[in-house]
Amino acid sequence: MSILKITLIVCIFASDRSLSVRKKFPCGPGNACACKCDKQEKVSMDCEGRGNLKLSEICVSIGNMTSLKAGRNNFGNLTALDLKGCENLAEIYFNFNQIAHIEREIFQDFRHLHLLDLSRNLLQVYFKGWDASFLPKNLHTLKINGNPIPDNANFPNLDSQYYLNKLISDGVSNKALNVSRLAYLSLSGLNLQTTCQLIRINNETFSLSNSLKVLNISDCGVISITAGAFEHLHSLEVLDLSYNRQLELWSLVNITYGLQFTRIRFLNISNLVSRFSSGKQIKLPHTCYLWNTTVEDVDLSGNMIDMVETNSFILTPPSLQILRINQNKFRFGPYVLQFGCLGNVTAVFLSYQNHGYNPLIYVAENSKRYSGPTEELYQMECPFCNVSFLKEYANRTRDCTFIENGVLDLFHLKLPVRMERIIANDCALTFKINYKYYFNPENSSMRYVDISGNIVESFTGYIGNLPMLETLNMSRCYTSSIGQTSLNYISLKTLRLAHNDIGAQLADSKRSNIFNMLPSLQDLDLSSNGITVLFTSTFKELVNLRHLDLSNNNIEHFDVNINTLSHLLQLNLEINSIHTLKKEVRRKLEANENDRSKFSINLQKNSLTYDCNNQEFLHWLIQHKANMVGFRGYIFISSDEKSITCDKMMTDLDRLESRCKSYVAVIIVGVLALATFLSLIIGGVIYRYRWRIRYFMYMSKKRFFGYHILPDYTVIQNYKYDAFVSYAEDNIRFILDDVIP
Repeated sequence: MSILKITLIVCIFASDRSLSVRKKFPCGPGNACACKCDKQEKVSMDCEGRGNLKLSEICVSIGNMTSLKAGRNNFGNLTALDLKGCENLAEIYFNFNQIAHIEREIFQDFRHLHLLDLSRNLLQVYFKGWDASFLPKNLHTLKINGNPIPDNANFPNLDSQYYLNKLISDGVSNKALNVSRLAYLSLSGLNLQTTCQLIRINNETFSLSNSLKVLNISDCGVISITAGAFEHLHSLEVLDLSYNRQLELWSLVNITYGLQFTRIRFLNISNLVSRFSSGKQIKLPHTCYLWNTTVEDVDLSGNMIDMVETNSFILTPPSLQILRINQNKFRFGPYVLQFGCLGNVTAVFLSYQNHGYNPLIYVAENSKRYSGPTEELYQMECPFCNVSFLKEYANRTRDCTFIENGVLDLFHLKLPVRMERIIANDCALTFKINYKYYFNPENSSMRYVDISGNIVESFTGYIGNLPMLETLNMSRCYTSSIGQTSLNYISLKTLRLAHNDIGAQLADSKRSNIFNMLPSLQDLDLSSNGITVLFTSTFKELVNLRHLDLSNNNIEHFDVNINTLSHLLQLNLEINSIHTLKKEVRRKLEANENDRSKFSINLQKNSLTYDCNNQEFLHWLIQHKANMVGFRGYIFISSDEKSITCDKMMTDLDRLESRCKSYVAVIIVGVLALATFLSLIIGGVIYRYRWRIRYFMYMSKKRFFGYHILPDYTVIQNYKYDAFVSYAEDNIRFILDDVIP
């Protein structure tokens, strides 16, 4: 059995048991290639860019591989002998191999091949009379983009490919595409390997493509589209016309006219205007036929739109659920009062409004305005733009009103009742929310709001009627002040306030309790806020909090009371000045841990103290190192201000314990014992020689002060000298009888 087969068996055996195995291993001729096994028990061989390999050598060692990537090897022309041994492959990638000719019978024994990549070669696929019958009969996906395109190019005839489902090709100008069996066709010029110049799309271009479900003709240099260009594509679900910058917005009339007869679900009409053009307006004729389509997702990004004509939103298709209008230049206008006409829209993406673009990105953009169709070509009499129809249709849609000339009420802005997501990050908006504003209707379905990257210096007011709001992202908004009751959202689960400036407010005991009305909050991000002080009660009311991010601040003492945070499991304190964690915090995190969820702490890039007073915390870190994010990167600071790595800390901790043992009691007992011993010795000596000591004291005193007669008050006349008689007790009678008398 070959090494390759053995490795394949090992991969299958390991994947069945969820074992950890090498995902890649050397294989092929001389182990020059890299093989990889995936979760589906398939093994692919990657021999791209090896240069010195022959295709025949690769196929001899292919074994039980299912996929071969052999691009960028300059194989040249292919013969049947070159592929001997590769007959069981399901996928072959021969891109960028200078292939100009392929033998007719080369794939006759390939029964399982469903993907073939022949892109970026020298095949004459766009020349008249090119025969595609040599291709495998079971082929599902074919890539032929990047091959030479002659002046009088023809789209290849692929009628012989009965099972062909997906084709990636170059775009041939002004030719009918005979792809009646295809469900997916991509001619996109956004792929650097593809050349697409359709120029003009007429009623005949896709007349023979009635099975198409996905059509990608982005960046194909299209300058005009006739009204019936897509009406034959009855199965069409996805249409991508993006980056055809000469189409302009007026082409929407003709585009949407044909889409009425399709099953369109996603329409990408982004970047249809030049970046060098002035602001554009969405007018009523643009949306004339759009309302009568089944589109669910529309992308209008990058079209320099700055205004929407009043009442245009009334013609929003009822099927529309997602609206993408990023990278435009929207200004305030009456159209904002007709958001309620968006009916069933659940998500609006309007990021990067008024965004300043890097001019270096657009050096390749053609600023020349082709002598293409003018606006008049696209103007047709729209039967749905008359006032009576618009009024009637507006009345059918909940919260949609027809605006007539007169005074506008700007304080009753209506949101679509089904709208759940608004993403408006980095729009260069500057405002202060210092008042109370309530959206209509009261039963709004809004769940996700992202206004990050704008300028909201203060949020001391309140935005109401958002009872289902679950995620609020106000990161990078330069916010320095938040009202005590501004964050009053009982359903809010995720709050992003990163990269703001609320550290000073949180350090003020009178203004720090801004999270008291968020009982459902689970994820709080306060990173990069200049926080230095946190009061014990700051997070007291966040009883459902699971993740707290306080990274990139300057917190030195984390003395927060988390006893009420019974669900807290993730604590990020990276890049602070933390020295230690209180015992109460550690015990609470341990108590919150359960069998399915382990607590985790990130203490990287802090000033963790390594000294005798912090031994308990250091032992706790080692005991729970599996819970420490990036534990091997922790740095500790010793008492002499030296940095100690994590590995050195763990090896030296036992010696630190011995160095930190206290000998005070031993010293005290020793000193007392020594003092007692010396006292006894000295006392014994004094008692033993007490009379001699008294004599020495007497003689010393006499020597320094001379002799003084002892006073005797019983005798009138004192003697010159006094006598001191020392005697034993037995001789007392002698003294009394003979000496003293």
